[in-house]
Amino acid sequence: MASKFREIGLGLTSHVYTCRVRPKMTQMPLQALPCYCATLRQAARAATALYEAALGDSGVPLTQFTALQVMVRAPNLTTTELAELIGIDQTTATRTLAHIKKAGLARTRSAEDGRERRWVLSAEGERTVRKLTTKWEKAQAAFEARLGTTEAAALKQSAYLAARKLASR
Repeated sequence: MASKFREIGLGLTSHVYTCRVRPKMTQMPLQALPCYCATLRQAARAATALYEAALGDSGVPLTQFTALQVMVRAPNLTTTELAELIGIDQTTATRTLAHIKKAGLARTRSAEDGRERRWVLSAEGERTVRKLTTKWEKAQAAFEARLGTTEAAALKQSAYLAARKLASR
């Protein structure tokens, strides 16, 4: 810190202190954590950031894109079926599907008995999935490039196995 003196009228001296603020450029490296759950969450946050960056300003968050992909692979699902297929709770599925419907990417239609509502992609939803699939594929390639193809495939298989086994309890 430096002090500068400045003479101001009437014989008074003003002391002005200046300092340079240098932003700390120290960034803590990611730490290996003792908890399985915390470690999975670290990986999930890093992967989500990579995929969200790839989807860019499409206006479709990764969570919604996942639901759209599921609707392409398995059309006419109920909200409950979609939630179970993805591995999310009913409330999250309902909220995600409401956003998708509001964006005009999907709609519901009544099942034959009229008691169930089933989700189908709209024409705009199909166009959006086609458009974003290229970006998603680039994210997949970037993921594999950073981890290695073999390691990425092993991680995917292990994560799926963990999700399946842990959800069944």
